[in-house]
Amino acid sequence: MMACILKATHKDMHILDEELYQAGMKVAACPTAPCHEAHVRACLLEQLCDLPHITTHLDEFGNLHASYEYEAAGRESFRVVAHMDHPAFVVHRQNEEEELLFAGGVEEKYFTGKTIVFHHEQSRKSLGRAVIQKTSFSDEAKRVTLDRAIPPEATFAVWDLPKARCTKQFFISPACDDLAQVSTVLALLRRLALSGARASVHALFTRAEEIGFAGSFAALKTKEPLSPIPTLSLETSQARGFARVDAGPVVRVGDRLSIFDSRITHWLETAFRDMLVARPKTIWQRLLMGGGTCEASVFHRAGFPTGALCVALNNYHNMGPGTAVRAESISLRDWQGLYDFLFFLATEAKPSKVADEAVSERFARLEEKALAALRPV
Repeated sequence: MMACILKATHKDMHILDEELYQAGMKVAACPTAPCHEAHVRACLLEQLCDLPHITTHLDEFGNLHASYEYEAAGRESFRVVAHMDHPAFVVHRQNEEEELLFAGGVEEKYFTGKTIVFHHEQSRKSLGRAVIQKTSFSDEAKRVTLDRAIPPEATFAVWDLPKARCTKQFFISPACDDLAQVSTVLALLRRLALSGARASVHALFTRAEEIGFAGSFAALKTKEPLSPIPTLSLETSQARGFARVDAGPVVRVGDRLSIFDSRITHWLETAFRDMLVARPKTIWQRLLMGGGTCEASVFHRAGFPTGALCVALNNYHNMGPGTAVRAESISLRDWQGLYDFLFFLATEAKPSKVADEAVSERFARLEEKALAALRPV
């Protein structure tokens, strides 16, 4: 299994911290698909190898767990979750027959006439291209017919899109969802380790989120149970409704299925307000994102104290204007802001218990005033 290799250039000016930029470009160079995340996982393991105070392990389902723990007395221990896959094509072979299926949520109108690139988990080298001739989508499977045979060694394929790059305002990549947040967590862990920060951060890099949160559900069934610490789902989420690209990272209060833990949401907001005092240019949004469901719903329904953070995304799942397949993009300011916030949350923010006690004290004072104002009739 080959790790990601990148020769970084700086032809374009950008505002990203170097650690975040390098992580973003390395991870974006890894082709991925649901159940075919080996290149991303290998890249993460390479980048986390031998760093002080970081441990890693794979669970029996192939999810990657990474923890940073160093002199964390008094610091809030929390978990961040990001998924290693992106909607893509999967080769299915059975009884000497083969077919190409699409895994993930993309409208059928986007496929015909588009070019795809084949890959295998054991090599970064592409295995050829093909053009989609027709589709046959049903509730059971999304079948795709090509203009040529599937390469015999291919196991998955991705859209034929340009490599990731930074402009002065945007990070543009074939798969921001959720590889940009995988990169955020990677950069965060490296920043903690290289700075010797006092913190306790646990990362869970999940598989096959795009086909129904498979990795998250599996993580709840592992032999070594997850600790019941605050769990934060990190996403790049479709910019719709009130969500705006370049208006700051988003404290996501819920998704299409769930409203997340109010105490954790308040903790995140309290940390943002405290960060604003130290950094007056800090911006963020507090939103119920207009579409989609994220991994936070899985952990919330399993009883974990759960919250979510995201940045708004252009060209969600590569669905551009009309029927155009386009690279996804996120704001550099939003991305850098989330990265800086997570470091602040790990190293400086008040614990969630302290933030919640402030709410309890406020309500106690309000109750006292209210009962004094309203005399019994």
